[in-house]
Amino acid sequence: MRIGVHLVAIAALGGVAHAQSVDRRYVEEPTGGLSLPATPLAGEHDARAVVANPGGLALLRGPELALALELADEDVATSSGPGFGTYVGTSGGGGILPRYGIGMALEWLRPPRAELSPDPGAPFRFTLGLATALGKNAGFGFAWHHFHDTGILDGQDTFDLGLSTRFGSHLAIGATVRDLTTQPIAGTPVQRRYELEAVLRPLGTDRLDLALGGRIGETRGDVDGWARIQARLARGVYLIGQGESRQVYALQDSPMGVVEDEGRELRATVGLEISFGSLGLTAYGSGVRNDLGKNHPLGGTLLARASALGPASVLGHGDHIERVELSGAIGTRELTSLVVRLRSIARDPSAKAVVLMFDGAEGGWATMQELRDEVVAVRKAGKKVFAYMVSGTGRDYFIASAADKIYVDPAGGIRIVGMAGTTMYFKGAFDLIGVAPQFEKIAEYKSAPEQFTETKPTPIAAKMTADLYDSLWDQWLTAVADGRKLTKDEVQALVDNGPYTAGDLAKDGKLVDAVASPDKIGELIVKEIGRVYPVTSPDRERPDRWKRPGVAVIYVDGDITDGKSQSVPLIGRQLAGGETLVGAIQAARNDPRVGAIILRIDSPGGSALASELVSREVFATKGVKPIICSFSDLAASGGYFIAAGCDTIYSEPMTITGSIGIFYGKFDLGGLLAKLGVTTETYKRGKRSDVESMFRPYTDEERKVLMEKLEYMYGRFVGAVAEGRKLSKQEVDAAGRGHVYSGAAAQSIKLVDKFGGIGDALDDAKRRMGLDPETKVQLIELPNVPSSLLGTVGKLFGVHEQAGLQLTDLPIVRDFLSSVPASVLVGSDAAQARLPYDIHFE
Repeated sequence: MRIGVHLVAIAALGGVAHAQSVDRRYVEEPTGGLSLPATPLAGEHDARAVVANPGGLALLRGPELALALELADEDVATSSGPGFGTYVGTSGGGGILPRYGIGMALEWLRPPRAELSPDPGAPFRFTLGLATALGKNAGFGFAWHHFHDTGILDGQDTFDLGLSTRFGSHLAIGATVRDLTTQPIAGTPVQRRYELEAVLRPLGTDRLDLALGGRIGETRGDVDGWARIQARLARGVYLIGQGESRQVYALQDSPMGVVEDEGRELRATVGLEISFGSLGLTAYGSGVRNDLGKNHPLGGTLLARASALGPASVLGHGDHIERVELSGAIGTRELTSLVVRLRSIARDPSAKAVVLMFDGAEGGWATMQELRDEVVAVRKAGKKVFAYMVSGTGRDYFIASAADKIYVDPAGGIRIVGMAGTTMYFKGAFDLIGVAPQFEKIAEYKSAPEQFTETKPTPIAAKMTADLYDSLWDQWLTAVADGRKLTKDEVQALVDNGPYTAGDLAKDGKLVDAVASPDKIGELIVKEIGRVYPVTSPDRERPDRWKRPGVAVIYVDGDITDGKSQSVPLIGRQLAGGETLVGAIQAARNDPRVGAIILRIDSPGGSALASELVSREVFATKGVKPIICSFSDLAASGGYFIAAGCDTIYSEPMTITGSIGIFYGKFDLGGLLAKLGVTTETYKRGKRSDVESMFRPYTDEERKVLMEKLEYMYGRFVGAVAEGRKLSKQEVDAAGRGHVYSGAAAQSIKLVDKFGGIGDALDDAKRRMGLDPETKVQLIELPNVPSSLLGTVGKLFGVHEQAGLQLTDLPIVRDFLSSVPASVLVGSDAAQARLPYDIHFE
């Protein structure tokens, strides 16, 4: 209750104009603005936060505008409040600069002057609010109010403080101190008021808000209280109700003079909000049971809102067509974003069709298969899918074959020639220059060292690789045949006659449905779907939760090495550091925001030690939080070591996995140095102190000791897989020994649980968290990707780093460098649990 006036001064002001004509006037704080019924102090804020709780400005989700018109029956009103107000606010920062909020308001106040004492006049009140974020879920701010009038408030300045904080998705608390340093007005003291409100969301969403708040006056100790409920009745429709108990002080004229009469009034407010997304309209109606026990209608408020990010629209999303571009290198994080978007499209009833635009999509075959599966899911959801390409590759076409129609530009074509890969062998070159590779391995299928020790693959390695190619190629043929309603033999014949120009394709409709320029594609699509839709994306909506449930996605991307993750820009290689990955898993396990963890693995393996340390953290997490593994293109050797302890392993059938084995060795450069006329002299203390010397070979005894060490490490690898996969060590050894499998083959020997990609793993994580698969969650991607100093500074000025030509963009350089594992380059003294080769299928 806005009180705080000295009663002697009030009595002296009893003869003010407008007050003489009544015999009962109410003592009211003259510094208040519009009453703005049901405006929250905590929880979800809009532009009104600048006057309600300035701390909420830091929690705004973007620019906000609100217009309020408030009317009241002057014969019934007991407080200031009617008038017109304009409120604006926004938030910013959050990068190098701290997050902040700023807001302004201009209110034209028209209080019931005849009912109030002292007479507040009819002032304008200007407000400026500033706030700073306290972490991600709290804000602290202040507001300055300045009055302009011809009466007692002219030139007055008042200050408020505000704090707003959210605790997860269920509880929010707001607090304000009003008139912090206000001086007496016309000789009348103005008291500070302390307000506190708690908002509870029992369902964790905006479906239901329950609020309870109170206000205490510092001078008089008067106590007011209120309760509020807001319920989402339907999409974009909210019902709001508030009840408030206010302590009032009336000045009653009597034959003895002015007498103070203390009482309490009850106010009830009912409102209905209709959201149109970025725009919204709310109407309130209020009634009062006054301090004399009489019931009266009090008035109404009309509120119009414009928001950068508003609640879901009552009209839903407009029907539209989505456009998805697939071009360039599709990395693990980019793939996650694409999968999440395609799943959102599949669930969006307003998305009537999807146009896939291809421009040389690059990635492994499992990446392509995962995208193709999502396209199939979009079609199953009842959407039409159209693929358009200028010059398509076999990877482009693999995805496009899942579309309803495929269109090709007249200037382009499709390069479908099959699948091929090459492994380079260096023994002949080493023999010429006098380099002697010294390697030991476990076991017969662990063919990684053969690149250095042989001139061609051993029969076992050759058969294993051929089986892998057969599996991948058969899946490609089957998928394309199903998509284009052809037999596998027909597809094979088409591949053998490729590549194709657009002219070739126009003669035969087996591979594409039409050859057309971009301006004709629209006509073809309209003909297929029967009407014109705009090509756009749905408007963004305000999240229905203050804080979405969190799922951590930890990427194991690249060769696994000891130490921290890093990149080698010159050769375009990523290194997944064991130290970095251990820290990421520990952080996710201890983070209360994270309800489940997904390991997304795209790695051929690497350091055996780093792999085991990361695997140990996976086992430590199991049972604490759900931890699920999703294989991308590669999850082999050390990559599989890490995955073994997960609750569930998802793999695409075209993923390359397995390779449970280990190798170690060095290169003896003694022969090369001799050819160059270089001699060495070694001083050592300890029998094996120079065992890793690159100037001599291993002795037979050293090879025996080395094998014993490898057998120990292999045993630990097998033991971890046996424990995680609930298999016997004999079963793991039979499936291991360095054998490489496709995902399709790995499921039959229980190395993977289910076929699927990151989207399926995400749905599984939601189920384990007790959520519906359609519930939106916050993806917390780890480890953080560091950016360069130049890139960070450039972004401040709108300048972005450009990806230039890398050395590995040259095919001959790429093929040569990929023949030498990156984990070996940076950790030549570490035992390797790694795929025998890098796969680059054309």
